[in-house]
Amino acid sequence: MKATVITKNRLVLVTWIATIALSVFFTPGKSQAYDISINISPNIINLESSDHTFGIHTSIPYSDVNIEEVVLICPDDSELYPTVCYADSLGNLVAKFNTSDLETDCDLVIDDYNTLVLEGETKIDPEFFSGAGEVLIIESQPRFNNGNGFPKYQNKNCQNR
Repeated sequence: MKATVITKNRLVLVTWIATIALSVFFTPGKSQAYDISINISPNIINLESSDHTFGIHTSIPYSDVNIEEVVLICPDDSELYPTVCYADSLGNLVAKFNTSDLETDCDLVIDDYNTLVLEGETKIDPEFFSGAGEVLIIESQPRFNNGNGFPKYQNKNCQNR
């Protein structure tokens, strides 16, 4: 009878240890991500522009996102953190980033498309999410018509509208 109780206790202990071990190995991590769609705005980023920010519009509800975990991964695997995050009119996450951070912290290919990846975690039952998009990176000053601006934006007297 005593041997049966010890055997049952060992069986319970072994089962408990096996359960803990399996739960550690099969805990969701960054490898088990779900995809979101993203839209980078503007779709062409001019590094010499007077516009100093760009936004990433997503398909994930803002209320589901742990904002502290949102990060933008550059083509060289460097990371940028958003300056601000908010909900758009549909309630989805929009993350804004500084163009100057993109230029200084990322190894970009100028005059070509660069893939940017937005990653993060949800608040409840933290799940990793990820979405990728391409953006054309340029570095140029606009061409003006003898200092009078763009020709298509001039009236018949060559004055800017």
